[in-house]
Amino acid sequence: MGKKILIIDDDRTIRAMLEKSLILQGFWVYSAKDGEEGTATAKKEHPDLVICDFLIPKVHGLDVCKIIKTSPELHQTKVIMMTGVYKGSFGPTEAKSCGADDFFPKPLDVPKIIERVYELLEVDPDEFKQEFVKDGQDESDQGETES
Repeated sequence: MGKKILIIDDDRTIRAMLEKSLILQGFWVYSAKDGEEGTATAKKEHPDLVICDFLIPKVHGLDVCKIIKTSPELHQTKVIMMTGVYKGSFGPTEAKSCGADDFFPKPLDVPKIIERVYELLEVDPDEFKQEFVKDGQDESDQGETES
């Protein structure tokens, strides 16, 4: 099975953009619109990596990160925090203080995030994509028949 990624953000556009980009890379993607839903999804699905916004309803993103990083079942999950509100060194400093593995400011640089996802998951993009196709998840050949 492929690597699982959970996206937690109350901005539907950001979630959709990241979901589409990561699915096209071959990842299994889950999403949540708030910290409570995100924490529950993380506990249920055990993602390999979480991408989480700071300012989300119900449970603050930094608290979600702390919950994941202190959970015996999830502590090895990689976490990338993101925000468009906190500028300067506050964002990266706060992300690091809660145990996050990286931080990205908004607006997001999606290619850089994808590159960082591969690095954090210690996955070679070319090998991962080949495995994705071998696992039968590539639908580009559906409908073709042998002669």
